[in-house]
Amino acid sequence: MLKKKKETSRREVVQTSDDMILPKEIELLREYNRARSDRYALWIRRKRVTEELLGRRTLVIGVHGQDGIVLAADTKVIRGGETDYEHKVRKFEIAPDSPIIFASAGAVGVIEDFVELFEKTLTENIAAGKVGSLLAIKMMAENLVETTEERYAPKLQEPSLHFVLGGLSSLSNGKAVLYEIGFPGYGQKTKYSAFVGHGSPYARTIGKFLFPRDNKAGAIPLKCADIVNRVAFCVQWVGEKVDSYVGCDAQIMYLLDDDPVVHDGYCDKKKVAREVKAMQEGLMKLSFKKAKNN
Repeated sequence: MLKKKKETSRREVVQTSDDMILPKEIELLREYNRARSDRYALWIRRKRVTEELLGRRTLVIGVHGQDGIVLAADTKVIRGGETDYEHKVRKFEIAPDSPIIFASAGAVGVIEDFVELFEKTLTENIAAGKVGSLLAIKMMAENLVETTEERYAPKLQEPSLHFVLGGLSSLSNGKAVLYEIGFPGYGQKTKYSAFVGHGSPYARTIGKFLFPRDNKAGAIPLKCADIVNRVAFCVQWVGEKVDSYVGCDAQIMYLLDDDPVVHDGYCDKKKVAREVKAMQEGLMKLSFKKAKNN
């Protein structure tokens, strides 16, 4: 009886070249992996193209304030494995005194194709008199995001574009509004704030404190001028130590309610950098040691 049990045990293991005995399931798993090695290698190549060459590196932040909207992005991009710095928040004039602002996160090549198509389509629809509100532009952008994703998402094996659009509700007047549009071409109005791109999970955690919600009033109780500095702090915080894919100073634009003028969000960059450094150093020195009694 003991001898039979010993033989059964031997049949359930595999002897490896380095004399290590492993369960037979390991050999079955290796056979499965060998059979799918070509598919795995293709997935690795696509992942490398997406992450290393096309540059999924963006952080876009949109915030509703008491008096308008703020849209910001970092300025770091990766092209062909090399770092470059570009403005990612764009302004487009629908007509005199009818501006919109927008920014995209995703693969650099996909973003560039999308922005070119978006601006051309917008220009043609303006000429045809089919654009009369920010909602109409949002719907047009949804269709373009869907079309772009149909082409690129299967190639990259993942959604490749996330889009944030802002403007006045009636283009030349009305409340300033932000829309967030993502895969598969679905958009929604942003009530408080939107965080998009590679650095968004990190930005969202600190953004809960930088952009506090007044749930009773249904708004963020800060004016755009104050939000500009906080957005700059948020981008600096994420890019400095937390996410190396995000970098350099924030580019910021904002629109006030019933004011069809796009303002550049200027802030004291050195002061923001000092505040970020001081807070990060403070966290590193955090101690929970019990104070000694006198």
